[in-house]
Amino acid sequence: MLIDTHAHLYSYEDVLRVVKDSADFGVETIVSISTDLATSKLNIDIASKIENVYSTVGVHPCDIEQYRIDDLVEIQNLCSLPKNKGIGEIGLDFYHSDDNRIKQFEFFDYQIDIAESKNMPIVIHARDSYSELIEYLKSKKIKSDFVVHCFTGSKEIAAKLVDLGSYISFTGIITFKKSSELREVAAFIPDDKIMIETDSPYLSPEPNRGKKNYPKNLIYIAECFSVIKNLSLEDMKKILKDNSVEFYKL
Repeated sequence: MLIDTHAHLYSYEDVLRVVKDSADFGVETIVSISTDLATSKLNIDIASKIENVYSTVGVHPCDIEQYRIDDLVEIQNLCSLPKNKGIGEIGLDFYHSDDNRIKQFEFFDYQIDIAESKNMPIVIHARDSYSELIEYLKSKKIKSDFVVHCFTGSKEIAAKLVDLGSYISFTGIITFKKSSELREVAAFIPDDKIMIETDSPYLSPEPNRGKKNYPKNLIYIAECFSVIKNLSLEDMKKILKDNSVEFYKL
């Protein structure tokens, strides 16, 4: 059985059907990740109603402009609710612009402090910001477990993150034909620091690339990893499940 460590279930009209279909494909548990206050509340509600679905709460760096730092008190209030398992996705995103770099760091830092105060794991989004993230993590010395999700960086960056204690999570991108270098990075990651995710409804793996993604497609990523790590699919599934359970304290 598998755990989708990063999906966005609020994106689907028929969430119950998506969860049932996922279970039929061996995905027994789904963690639904938030990007702002509205989706944090939606995820809390979804998790409260569906067995084997859990939530995280947080404000994504691309969604911070609609908020003041004081608004994050609501994240602090939500994070202790039943079935919420972490803070995220939060982080740094300089892909479109870094004009709000200072505000991004403020929101990132504040939400990490919330996670630390609650002893909760942290789901980190990093786009065009790996160097800045690494320097921040070196100075912050986070005690909570944390994962860099949807990793697409180099072996050097991955090594630095793992040395800082990070889990590294891979999406369907790893199955793409052009992703041979990323597969080499994945082979290098210690088995106990690997996680996988669909990031659904985005980033469908092969053979469904270009289509809307669903948590049930996690099996294709697991199969890819079993080849990368030269392990049986069952052994690979066990490693991935154990890591996910350890990270989210499921």
